[in-house]
Amino acid sequence: MSITLSSLSAKLGSNVVDTDIFLVSDSTSANNNKIERSEFAKSFNSFTAQNASGISLFESAGLIGLTVSGTNGFVGINDKTPFVSLDVVDNTSATNGSGQIRLSTPSAARKIGISITDPSTYYQFAKQSNDTKLYLESSINNGSTFTNLMVVDQSGNFAFHGTTGALTRKFLVSGEFSEFQNSGNSIILDPYNGEIKTSAVDEIFSVNYNNLADVRLGYNAIYIDNDLLLPKVGINITTPYAPLNVSGSGIVTRLDGNTNNTTLALGNTVDSGYFGVINNKTYLGPSFDDSTSNLVYSHAGDGSLGLGISTPQYKLDVNTISAETVAHFANTGTAKTCEIIIAANKALGGGDTGPRNSFATFSRYDSAVDTDKWSIGNIYNDTTFGGSDDFVFIKGGYFGTSPNVVAKLSTVGDFDIDGRYTTNSSYCKGQFVEVYQTRLTGTSNIYIDPIGTNGSSVVSSGDFNNDSPFGVAMYNGKLERVKLFTSSTISSNVVFQFYAITPATTSVNGYNNINTTGDYANVKCSGTVTLNTNQMAEIVFSTFGTFTSGQLLQYRLFKSDFTPLSIPVKLSSSLKYIVV
Repeated sequence: MSITLSSLSAKLGSNVVDTDIFLVSDSTSANNNKIERSEFAKSFNSFTAQNASGISLFESAGLIGLTVSGTNGFVGINDKTPFVSLDVVDNTSATNGSGQIRLSTPSAARKIGISITDPSTYYQFAKQSNDTKLYLESSINNGSTFTNLMVVDQSGNFAFHGTTGALTRKFLVSGEFSEFQNSGNSIILDPYNGEIKTSAVDEIFSVNYNNLADVRLGYNAIYIDNDLLLPKVGINITTPYAPLNVSGSGIVTRLDGNTNNTTLALGNTVDSGYFGVINNKTYLGPSFDDSTSNLVYSHAGDGSLGLGISTPQYKLDVNTISAETVAHFANTGTAKTCEIIIAANKALGGGDTGPRNSFATFSRYDSAVDTDKWSIGNIYNDTTFGGSDDFVFIKGGYFGTSPNVVAKLSTVGDFDIDGRYTTNSSYCKGQFVEVYQTRLTGTSNIYIDPIGTNGSSVVSSGDFNNDSPFGVAMYNGKLERVKLFTSSTISSNVVFQFYAITPATTSVNGYNNINTTGDYANVKCSGTVTLNTNQMAEIVFSTFGTFTSGQLLQYRLFKSDFTPLSIPVKLSSSLKYIVV
C-alpha cells in the first residue's frame, strides 16, 4: 500500500513505541516502504544529509537541539550555524548552571580527560583516577604516556610542577626560570642561582621605587628606610640615623679588595680624602696610596707611624723638607697644661739593662742627612755621660761623632756647666751659697757676726751686752753647716748656736729696740762638738737655720758649761741665700 508523505503528520502525537511504523521513501516518493521502530533501530548506522544544509535535531521551537553543519561538518549545541568544530551556546533557562559541559564516569578508578591534538602536539586536561586534582598534561607519543605540566587542587593551590603528590604552596614553580614580561623587558626568577634579575643587562632592577614603603632584606640584615627626601640604609638596624648606618660588635665593617691596595674614599663638595691598606701599611690622607702626603702606619715589627714619609723607621717618624713647622703643641685653656713626654722604655737592643736614656735630639743637614747637633734629656745608668737620671745637654748629640756633656743637672738640684754664666742685670735671682770665715782670737770672743769676715780684730767681751756683733740679712736664706778648727784641745765640749732676731719696734722715739741678751727663743739651730788639737769638726744641722730678709743674724760659741773659750778657734760657715 502506498502512502504519500504529505498525508503524514509532521510529528507523532504520542511517544514512539515499538509498534510504530516509520515510512521510508526515496527522493521521488516512487518507492515507499515501511519498517517498524525496532527493526529500524537495528539497521541504523548513521544519518547522512542529502544536501549542504546538514542535519539538525531540535525541539519544536527550533532553539534547543543538535546541529551538524553540512558546510564544514561543525557541531552546534543550541546553535544551528556552528562557527567552530564544536560550538556550544549557553542555555540560560537551565537551572543547573550556565554553559556547562560535563565529563563524568561512574568509576573512581577511571581517568577522565579532554584532549587537544594536532599531528605534532597532544595536550590534555585530566582528572587522574583516585585523585582530586586537575592536571594539564602533555604527550609526545599520541597519548600513550603523559607528562604533568600544571596542577591545581581543591584548596586552590596551583603548581607548575610534575608531581602528583600533595601541594603545600599556593603557587609553586619547579624546574626552570620564571619570567614576567612586558614589551620585551622582563623580570626573571632563577631557581638555580636563587636570583631575581631583569632580562636585559642595561635595565635597572627596582624594588619599591614607586612605593615609599620600607624594604627589608633578611632578618633585618639590610633595612631600607624608603624616605622620599632622605632615604637611609641600615645594616643590622631597623632605625638608621644616617644615609648608611651599620650596627654590630667587634669588626663592624670590613672592605676587602682584590689587589694589594684597598681604599675607602670620602668626598665632599670641596675635596676628597682616602683611608686604605696597601701591602703591609695603613694610610690616611689626600692620596689613595702610601704617598708622603699621607699619614702612614707600617705594620712591620711593633708598628711605626710616619708623617711626611712613606716608610717610617721609628715609632713616630716625622719628616719634612718644607718651611712648615714640624710639630706644634698648645693648650689655650686654664684647667690643664700642655705636656710633652719623651720616654725610653727599653735600653738599646731591648731589655731593661744598660742605657735607657730619653732624649730630644736636634739635627740639621751638614753634607749628610740628620747630622746631630744637640741632645737634651735624661741620662739613666750611662757610665759615659754621668750618673743616674741626670738631665744633660750634649753637644754634638748623643749619637753624634763627638758627643760632649756641657751642662748637667742632678736629681738633687746641682747644676754643673762647663762655660760661664753671665747676666746684664744688677744681680741674679735664684739660690746661692756663700762661705764665711771668722778667726777668734782671745779667750772671750763668743759672739760673732756670721756675715762679716773678722780677722784678729778685737770684738766684744764675753759678757752679754748690747754691743755684741750682728749681721743684717739682705735676702731670705738658711744655714746648713759649720766647720770649726782649733790648734789646741778644749777641755769641754763646744756649743754652737745660730740666732735670727727680728727687731722689735717700741714707742720710744719710734726707733727699733734690739734685744741681744738672753734671747734663747730665737735660736734657729745649734750643735755640740769636741775640738782637739789640729782637728776640724763639722756640724750638719738636721733642721736648717732659716731666716728672712731684714733679720739680725748672730753666732754664739762657748763651752758647754757656758764659760768663755780659752783658745783661738777658726770658724767656717755656709750660708745659702734665695734671691727673689
